[in-house]
Amino acid sequence: MKQWIGVGCMVVVGALFLLLLFAGAGCAPITTAPSQYQMLVVDAESGQPLPGVVVTLHVFPGSPDAPNPNAVRVKGNDQGEVVAPKHNEGPVLWQVQAPGYIEQRMSSTKGGVPARYAALANEKYDGVIPLYRLPEPKLTVFIGDAYAGPLTINLHPAPGFAYQTVGEISKVFAPVGAEASFVQNMSGERIFTVTASLEGQVDLTVTPLLFDIQTHQLQVVDESGALPYRDIADAENEGRGVWGVVTEDDKLLHEQIRLFVGTRDAYLEFLRTRL
Repeated sequence: MKQWIGVGCMVVVGALFLLLLFAGAGCAPITTAPSQYQMLVVDAESGQPLPGVVVTLHVFPGSPDAPNPNAVRVKGNDQGEVVAPKHNEGPVLWQVQAPGYIEQRMSSTKGGVPARYAALANEKYDGVIPLYRLPEPKLTVFIGDAYAGPLTINLHPAPGFAYQTVGEISKVFAPVGAEASFVQNMSGERIFTVTASLEGQVDLTVTPLLFDIQTHQLQVVDESGALPYRDIADAENEGRGVWGVVTEDDKLLHEQIRLFVGTRDAYLEFLRTRL
């Protein structure tokens, strides 16, 4: 199993740049009113500011998939700075896009800055938004050919990251220490492989790059090849496959990705034993 490690001077410099950049050296100042947030968008691995950024704020119940026609859309300047208006109506979903980078969606409560961004705030910026360069990461989990049962990927924060409680019940995955580096294994690496134990357990040390993966980015493989994801609503999907999906609730509340490998009958029996 691959573990998170610091690699070379480039990574150290990149991490320090990300954490120290925010003093504002070399960035043209922009003026904000009390009703606005001043944000900085950077390359997650190098810390370099990103031009061409667009941030769209979707006030609940709006979303990127069903946007409100009045959703606020703001563009950053050439130094990666973005001025975003404050919202007091309720939860806001931040959709952050930049050419050549993985789109990011982060929610906030009561119109504030998402906790992961606010964790990197300083005297100049209300938050810093690290984006990863494309392509999207892919995680392959190898299992035994005869294995059937729960497949649990335990998500352990890399040094400098932690699960933090926000408000009364919400949790986020965010940087908490100066040693936090957004590099997963090596700068630019996007293909990752791990092997599950005989009990279907995987221990994975994650930066935001792997913590944020979705179902289509995770593949389960045995000796016969990649296993298909099965849909319990389709009664014809009876064969051996992967059941369940990657969810934010599992990742944040349980600090795990929980799936099941086997036939439909085996999965239904497993669900019955959990009730």
